[in-house]
Amino acid sequence: MFKNIEVALKIKEPAQGLSSNQPFFSPDVLKKNLKSHFALALIACLGAAVSLLLLVTIIIVWICQACRKNETTGKTRRRVRRLSTVLFIISVLCFFMLGICLFANEHVNRGMSISINSVINTKKSYQISMAQIDQFQEAALNTTVHLKNLEDTVHVESMKTKNATIVQQIDQILTNITDEIDIIAKNGKLFQAKHDDDIGTLENVRKFLSLYESERWAFLVILLSITMCVLFTGVVAFCKQSKKGAVVFSAIGFFIFVVVWLLISVSLPVTIALADFCRDGDQVTRKNLGNLYETVQFYNTCVPVTTHDNLPLPIASHVALLNNIPASKSQLDRLMEVAFNSSAAITNSSSAVGDDITKLLKLAGAVSSSSSCYVFHDDVVNFYYGTCNQSVAGMSIYLMSILLLGLLLFTLLIVVSKTWNLFSRLPHEYVEVDEDDPFFPRGQNDSTIPVDIYGTHVYNPRTRDRTEPSTNTTSGTADEPIAPLWSQNVSAPLVTNSMTRQPFMSDHPYNNYEDRYN
Repeated sequence: MFKNIEVALKIKEPAQGLSSNQPFFSPDVLKKNLKSHFALALIACLGAAVSLLLLVTIIIVWICQACRKNETTGKTRRRVRRLSTVLFIISVLCFFMLGICLFANEHVNRGMSISINSVINTKKSYQISMAQIDQFQEAALNTTVHLKNLEDTVHVESMKTKNATIVQQIDQILTNITDEIDIIAKNGKLFQAKHDDDIGTLENVRKFLSLYESERWAFLVILLSITMCVLFTGVVAFCKQSKKGAVVFSAIGFFIFVVVWLLISVSLPVTIALADFCRDGDQVTRKNLGNLYETVQFYNTCVPVTTHDNLPLPIASHVALLNNIPASKSQLDRLMEVAFNSSAAITNSSSAVGDDITKLLKLAGAVSSSSSCYVFHDDVVNFYYGTCNQSVAGMSIYLMSILLLGLLLFTLLIVVSKTWNLFSRLPHEYVEVDEDDPFFPRGQNDSTIPVDIYGTHVYNPRTRDRTEPSTNTTSGTADEPIAPLWSQNVSAPLVTNSMTRQPFMSDHPYNNYEDRYN
């Protein structure tokens, strides 16, 4: 009977080709995935080939544009304005795509942070669970020792009694209890041997994800920020219609174009690999997690409840063996009291076994509490959520946006080559003032500046009595009288018998302006 129980509860050996101390992403695992890696490398080469084709196209267009004669005909202002507007619009679209790339990068970082935190929490909970299982296994080993002592004591005391039937029942119950405790001890030892490196596996997963995500996030942020700065200088050159700025932007933008398409070539296979892992990643997970795979699958699919009976099968099996031991121990104590009349040796040995069984029951409760479904379920689900939900969505958005960015940069570099002959060199920002400048003559006082350089004295009564010579800026000549027009006499009338006209505004109060001025 107990032989069959032992066979049924025997823990499976590790899969062939995987040792318990095999490191995460070991070379052996990579060799087995050679075909999938070759496919991903082929996809990366395809992206590199497309980028190389676009790069050759840009170089050919630039050579043709440089060899083109610099014709002055057709260089209308409208054409230059239209070209600068097109370049500005393309640059704005590039800025928009860069913003989406940065958003997607943060989205992926948030998803991976969720997964990393779930691995950390799982590792802590797993350490507590393994510690409880270790204590449970040690208590079972100590119980087997005390049960062996009790068997020896019963064998010695049975020679003193004549009730062979009761002794036979005691021996049967004691053998059953010993076999069950021995199974618990052996299974616990086998379980620890299989899962001894689980903590190290979880730590390797955490280190790999943390290193990969930190390097990936920082690398993309730096490159996208540099690209944004280069685009900003290009926008400034396009707005000023500067030939020098357009040429400098073309030189720097060429290298930015190469960097962006290298990112596309790397991001495409990474995104495909991540999506494929989330769609059908059981084989990869099994190879990398080893004996931990079944435990992870259980906690990922289990339904968390408040009770402690929702446990992985290896743990639940040898914890369940304790269910009948308390009743068997009580029956054993009654039979030994009847058979041996409360012998001191029997009582002491039975008391030690009772204490061990009580301790085993308490540790079984602790193991059930620390290894129950609700302890690990949320962390395992969050790992898949962060990796296969948030990260895949972020990588998809990032891949589409950076692909559009690469195409926009290709268009921008093609169009910007037309500005080499259309844009002109900008003049100096400040023009040196000549010595003969009438508005700001050098080396002279402000008092020598002519007052009437614009002829503002024509209708200004304050300047009419001054003796400064006229600058001949008005329509008048130097031979004209200085007296005001309205003070001059009007020519004689054509008809002698007509009434004599008075001088213009002779009776107006404004005629005495000299008195008022003085």
